[in-house]
Parts: sequence; structure tokens; C-alpha cells
Amino acid sequence: MLFKILSFIYGVVIFTAMSYSIYLWLKKGYTHKQRFMYIYLIAVFFVDVLGIYIRQAFQIDQFYLFMPFNVLSIVYFSYFFLVDYQNNLNKYFLYGISFLTMLVITYIQLETPIIKIDTRIFVALVLFFLLISLQWLLYIINHIDEENITHKQAFWVSVALIIWSVFALFRLFLNQWLYDYDRDIFSIIAYLFNIANITMYLFFIQGLRVINKKRQHNS
Repeated sequence: MLFKILSFIYGVVIFTAMSYSIYLWLKKGYTHKQRFMYIYLIAVFFVDVLGIYIRQAFQIDQFYLFMPFNVLSIVYFSYFFLVDYQNNLNKYFLYGISFLTMLVITYIQLETPIIKIDTRIFVALVLFFLLISLQWLLYIINHIDEENITHKQAFWVSVALIIWSVFALFRLFLNQWLYDYDRDIFSIIAYLFNIANITMYLFFIQGLRVINKKRQHNS
């Protein structure tokens, strides 16, 4: 019952984030300003919320939805953080992480004998999100400007990705052990991961809100 409630809340939060981002795009013309967040959120809504119905309707494996989405995630968040970097060192480091992650997931997929998303691909993606988020935070700490860090969209996105990544790694590496050792703890971790998913997109919404507030204040 709790899982169904959390799943419903997750869907509502994603829809809210997507709708708000589209509103900022269509009503206020925020495209570069919000770093095209609506593109990513539309993809999330399509894959995570509508995906279950699409798979059932067309009888397709989740691979055909999640693999393109994984590639989109790497490309999008590489762009998202890249726009803040003013030096080549951080740019090249981000290029390197992105290229290496693409290379790893491609190799793993080609090595997999059947059409499915290998767990190692999720591990590679989680590590990618964690590294690029930490890179951005370290960059901002070393390049302080007059703007409060909490007034930056990228702050909320980076913190959201770090929180989600920590929970995701914990679940990925301890999932089977917890399932065999203690089903109650396994269920608690599953619920916490769902809460982490919801929290991530709530932070994305907050990131969009600070953009809107900043533009209203400036005007």
C-alpha cells in the first residue's frame, strides 16, 4: 500500500516539475535560462510514468525505453553543468567523464548476450551523476561569486543528484544481501529509495523556482 502511495506521489511530482518547466518555457520564454530542463523532464515523464503503460500496450521490453533515456541523461547533464565552467580543466574533465561513461555502458551492453539493462550500466550512471555533481560543487566553492549558491539552479540539481546517487549505490550493492538477510530492512530501503526519487524532483522544482524568482527580482 505504501509503495503504491509513494509511486503515485512520484508521478505527481514528476508531472508538476515537467509542467512548471514547460510553463517557464512557453509562458516566459526560459529556454537557456533553465538549461532546457523541460526536455529532460518530458523524457522522465515519458519513461518513468507513461513507460509502464507503453510497455504493456506495445509489449516491448524496458530496454527500448531506458537505454535511450540513459544516453539522453548523460548528454543532458553534461551540458547542464558544462555551461558554468569557465576554465578548460573542468570542461575537459567533464568531457572525459561523459565519454568514459558512454564507452562503459556501450561495452557492457554489447557484452550482454540478451536485450536487457545490465545492473552494471546503472552503476556506471550513478557514478557519473555523483562525479559530475561533486565536480560542480567543488568548482563553485573554488570560484565564489556574488550570487548566493542557493540561488543557483545547478546547486539544487547537483545536491539532488548526490542524494539520489548515494541511495542508489546503497540499494544496488546491498539489495540482494538485504533481501536474503532481512526482508523488513529490504522493504525499508526500497521505500527510502522511492522517497529519494521524490526528493530529487522536488529539488529540481526548487531549482526552477529560483530561476523564476531571480528573473522577477531583476525585472
